[in-house]
Amino acid sequence: MLPPNHPDIINRHQRLRSAVKAQGVEGWLSDKADAPSVDSLIYLCKFAFFTGILTKAQIGEILQADRGELKALVKSWYDDHRAKGCGTC
Repeated sequence: MLPPNHPDIINRHQRLRSAVKAQGVEGWLSDKADAPSVDSLIYLCKFAFFTGILTKAQIGEILQADRGELKALVKSWYDDHRAKGCGTC
């Protein structure tokens, strides 16, 4: 997983925000997406995944997650979605 002090967090955050904005769904983002951080990137990846903007492979690249980490992360997103319903991003 991407370390919290990775030098490219700001660039990755900006690129992902731009991709969300390009799809016209930036208004659906919560405040979690405002400040660049690993947690914010994870939130943006979850949002982009559930809105069809990113694939799991792209998320793995952005977060530098290995296969096991990515599988666990996406499973947790689905579990959260099943438990709380839509809009939990």
